[in-house]
This record gives sequence, C-alpha cells and structure tokens, in this order.
Amino acid sequence: MNARLRHLTGSLLLLIAIANVGCERVGWPFGDTVMKPVHRFVDQGAGTGTSEYPVASINDDTRLVLAAPAHGIVLWRKQIHVPETGRLSLQGGLGNTLRGASEVVIFPTIYYPGHSRSLPPQVASTLQLGEQTTVRVDFSVPSDLAGREIQLHLAGYATDLVDLASIRTPEVDIPKDAVLEFAIGHLESELGNDPVDFSVQACDAEDCEQIFEEISDPKGNPHGWRDRRVELSNLGGTHRSFRFEANQTRSEAPYSFPMWANPTIYAPTQRSEAEPNVILLSIDTLRADHLTSYGYHRDTAPFMQEKFAADGTVFESSVAAATLTTPSHMSMFTSLQPTAHGTVDGMSKSLPWNIPTLAELIRAHRIDTGAVTEDGWLGIRHGFGRGFNSYAENRSADIMAPEGQVDVTFDVARRWLEWNRDKRFFLFLHTFQVHYPYAPPEKYRSLFMDSSDPPADEGSPENSKRIADYDQEIRYTDDELRLLFETLETLDLDDKTVFIVTSDHGEAFLEHGALEHGTQMYDEEVRVPLIFWGPGIPSGLRIEVPVAHVDLMPTILEIFGVEPPRFLEGSSLNALMKDESAASRFGKRPVFSESHSPMRLGPGRSLSPVIPPAFGVRLGSRKLARYRTPDGYRYEFYDLRSDPLERKDLFADQPQRASDLVALIEGYEEQSARVRAEVDASQNAGPSTNGPQGVLLDPEQEKKLRALGYLK
Repeated sequence: MNARLRHLTGSLLLLIAIANVGCERVGWPFGDTVMKPVHRFVDQGAGTGTSEYPVASINDDTRLVLAAPAHGIVLWRKQIHVPETGRLSLQGGLGNTLRGASEVVIFPTIYYPGHSRSLPPQVASTLQLGEQTTVRVDFSVPSDLAGREIQLHLAGYATDLVDLASIRTPEVDIPKDAVLEFAIGHLESELGNDPVDFSVQACDAEDCEQIFEEISDPKGNPHGWRDRRVELSNLGGTHRSFRFEANQTRSEAPYSFPMWANPTIYAPTQRSEAEPNVILLSIDTLRADHLTSYGYHRDTAPFMQEKFAADGTVFESSVAAATLTTPSHMSMFTSLQPTAHGTVDGMSKSLPWNIPTLAELIRAHRIDTGAVTEDGWLGIRHGFGRGFNSYAENRSADIMAPEGQVDVTFDVARRWLEWNRDKRFFLFLHTFQVHYPYAPPEKYRSLFMDSSDPPADEGSPENSKRIADYDQEIRYTDDELRLLFETLETLDLDDKTVFIVTSDHGEAFLEHGALEHGTQMYDEEVRVPLIFWGPGIPSGLRIEVPVAHVDLMPTILEIFGVEPPRFLEGSSLNALMKDESAASRFGKRPVFSESHSPMRLGPGRSLSPVIPPAFGVRLGSRKLARYRTPDGYRYEFYDLRSDPLERKDLFADQPQRASDLVALIEGYEEQSARVRAEVDASQNAGPSTNGPQGVLLDPEQEKKLRALGYLK
C-alpha cells in the first residue's frame, strides 16, 4: 500500500470511528440546561496536570483511560545486517517501564531507505536477570531484505502489570438525572483479539447491579473508540461505586487490551448566558494580508468576512510567537514565549510536565475538552494532547510534507460537536490545508487566474502560480468553514459559542528573497489573522494595537472564568475588546517573535544555512529584527506605519530610534530564563528535572530532519 493510500485509509478509519459515536446517543433537554461533569473517574488528584494520567491511542485518537498497559515506546533501536536466512534473534533489556513484566507483546518495525514495514506482533515471555527484565524475540524478515542493512524498532506492551479485566472506582454521590458516559475500545488488535464482554455495575458495598453490557468484537468493530451513555436516573440521590469489567468471551487470542476511556458522570445544571463554549481554529500557515477581512485584493475568504469579521472583532496586528508550527502553537497553549517554554523547533523536544497547558486548566474547571488536528508538528508526542479528553490526529503520511485534509478534519469535528452539544466545551481545531504543498481541489483551480487581478508575483510566472494556488487553498478552507458553521447552527450552538480564527505563522513568496516560512521576521511570516466572534464579542470592531499568541490563553481562560497562573507572559484581550482605554496600555507593550530554523528556502526551493536563533520585537509601529551572523549580529529596523511592506531598512540611518528595541532583544533570552525559573518555582519543580523532554522520532523523520539541518 503506497503512502498516499495509507494516509487516506487512516483518515477514513478515523472518520468512521468517530462517526460511530452517534449510534448510542440518547437526547437530553436543550435550552438553558448544560450537562456538567461531576465525577471523572480517570482523574487522579485535585491538580490540573494530566501528563501522568493513563492514555490510550486507537486509530490516532488518544483518550484518557481508567487503566492502560505498561508501554515501552521504543524498547530497542538497532542497525542490523539481515542474514541471508532472513531470521533474526535478539535479546535485550526492557527498561524501567516494563520492569517486572512476565510477558510482553512485541511490535517490530523495520526501516530501510525510503520505506518502512511493520512485522506481525508476537507475545514473548521475559527473563529476570538480577534487577533487569529481558526478553528474547525471534522473527523472520521479508525475503527481499535478506542480506541488507535495516534499522529495527521494537515497541512493546506488558500483558500483566495492570489489571484491565476489572476496575472498581471509589464510591461517589449520584446526582438527580445523572448520566454516565464513557467509550470502549480495543488497543492493538493486530493479533485478532477475542470478543470482549464490556459491562458496568453500580455497587452498594458488594451488592452490584449491572447497568451496561455490550459484547465487542474487534474483528467486527475495528474502527476505534465507541462512545456510550447510560442513564442513572434510578440511582439519583444514592452513594455508589462502579465496577468496569472487560472479559474475553473466548481465550484464543494471545492477549487482549480492552480500554475504558474517560468514564464520567454528568448532571444537568442551569446554564448562564455568560458561560459560552470556545472553538479555537488554527489554519496553519495563513498570513493575514491574504484574507478578504484584511483588505486583500482577492476574495479568498468571503465567509470569514461576512460572518466572523463583519459581526465580530478583528485584530489588525496579531504577531506570531515563532515562524514554525510547534513553538507558536505551544505559546498559544501556555502563554509563554518559545524560549521560555522550551519547545522551540518542533523536532526533538516535548513540553516539560510542570508547565500547565490551556486545556489542562480548562478541564480542571469541569469543562470538556477536545481536539482534532492534522498531526505534523502538533503531534501528541510534543505534549499538545495534555488536558484533552480526546485528541484526534488526522495524520499525514510524511511529517515533512503535511497534507491538508480540512474536509476530513471538520467532519470529525462535526461528530465531536454532535456528541458534546449539551456540554460546556473547549474545542481546538487545526488544519494544514493552506500549508505547502498547495493542492486545492480541482474545482478551485480556475480561481484567481484572471489577468485583470493586480500583480501578485515577485517577478516570475512560477511564483504567481504559487500564490494563486495558495489563495485557492484559502478559499477552499473558507468554504469548508462555512459548512462547519452550519453544523453549529443546526445544533443550536452558534449563540452559545465563541469562535476564534488564527494561525501559527504566515508564508513568504519571495517578498524578501525567501519562500514559505522559518527564518525571517518580516510580516509575511509573522503577521497572522486573529478574529473573535460570538456572544460577548463586539461586532464590527477592528483593533490596531499589536497583540500576540501568548495573549490567547489568558483571553480564553477569562471567557471560561478560570483564574490564570500568575507567570503567564500574555494578557487577556477581553479588555481591548470592551474598553477603548486599554489600547494605550497594550500599545506600550513589546511583542516578540522567534525563529529557530537553521535553513532558509530560497528561489527555486534552494536551501541555504542560517545561524539560529533570530528574534524580532514590535513596539507600536516600530519593528526590529536581529539575525545572527558569523561575526555577530545584523539588525533591521522598520517603521510599519510609513513602510508596511518593510522595504526600507532604517537601522543604519536611524539607530537611535531603535536603541530601546535593541535593548529589549538583547535582554530577551535572559528575561525568558527568569520567566521559566518563576514557572519552575511556582510549580514546585526545579529546572534540572523539567527541561524540555526528548521526543522519539521514527527513522525516516529523523533522516529527513538531519538532511535538512534540523538535527545534528
């Protein structure tokens, strides 16, 4: 199966998986009632952090679970010469995660130039050698690889360290008209797991009453999580514990990993008009000045203009935290600049566990959280999934060339909204649809090709075509957004939901000699759209004062009524939207951007090395960028009021006008270090144990990143 077909198949399975949730839905009253979580059985304490909670991923949909088998992500990574027989025999230690397991399920994957193959999993008994648990595996490599060099990855699960067959919860009070929601699924069913009898019992001491039962066959239902809901009206006012049992109906398969995702008791409460939902949509790589709402000469986004911009609030000067996807999004989720949160490149680091995320803080406030992304640089491995009840990744086959799938992503979002329509929620959506490679659907290919359009190129027909393709992708995404909004209206959620549209960074088209994004501080890369719409959001307001990605977290927390941590670097934008006098205060605040990419993409898609990091700062209409050179630093200074296209560098002629900005950039890294120390101190954790955590990449990703200069 080729990569594209694998990708499409995976997307279809993810869509089918979430489409299944509607089949067991039982309605509840609309109007002013909202179903609020009163007992989450996966929660392990009173804090906000979820990094240590058990999770399970089925078809790239990761959820919090009652219990999960101990998992070694990569047990071994070995370069091996395959003998002519094609038989391999290996023995090695399992590490701390699987220590003490008597049996493990091993999942081998082999990599060779340009390809990867998953071999059939196998169950192996372990051997205890002193303090170390070891395992021996024997398997056959496909005959066409005999005599070749391969890289071998072995991942594994323990079958006996965690009891998945019977899990009992503490006793809880059952409110009136309560319901119990959960999802069931089969983790790693490659060896044909036996059918499982899932059942739930409500227990008064040892007197238990069965309230749910379903036999699930992974062969007949292979498509992922299946959401279920049980009425508890007959238990209202009682005190009960719950027993979640999952037993194989046959014992033919060598292992079974039945999963219970996020069992939660909900009860109806009155909903105030001051308690909206929030949807945050990030359209990756979308520069502000290519939108209708920002004065673009092409009508690329009529829906955003007629609905969100006309009836909402537009921020004219929203500045990206970074020129790369991972650090900018992590700044949205933490209200820390990239140098402070440490996840600067999207390659080899994940968010330190002691930095709370937006979703964790919202979830701790008894609000439901969900996300649908297109993977790439927002993979759960970086820490983005923390705090989300479900984090669905609509993956691309190639992390270095993410494929936009806005139709599939929004379809998954529709199902999520259908299931959660009577809860208060935070939903994060992300699409790579306008990211390179630009591949709009066929029916959009004739758009924006009229020669009467003003010139849109930087001197070549090829670049003009590139820009047209990009604009066509924006129009396609806008049309899909219109359809998603129609779902909000159908579900009667439009008047209960604040909708935020933004992007992580922009895209260059040779305006300053570069293509795409990553190394430059010009506005084509760092000026991004930011539009708020919904209840409580002023209509038709346009705000010129510069704002930043770090402002999103405190703004959303304030909408939800959640107290923000004191160490946030951003400020809530609600004051700007409701009080004109706040503009003066915001206008005196510097706004920073960062670049940590070591390679610049130029004409003809040629790569040239640069020395990271680069920093930019904006204060009012003044903007300074600092780039590293072999001899030190190079500065560029612009006045955006008189020179919005950044054509005239004023630094050599007017250095005194930029002196305060130079001081800000020179102190920026030290200031970030102080912020990070404050985070560590406030979270009772020292920096020695909480630096950015390593991320394991597969060999193909690692090879590409090394070739591009991202890894050494």
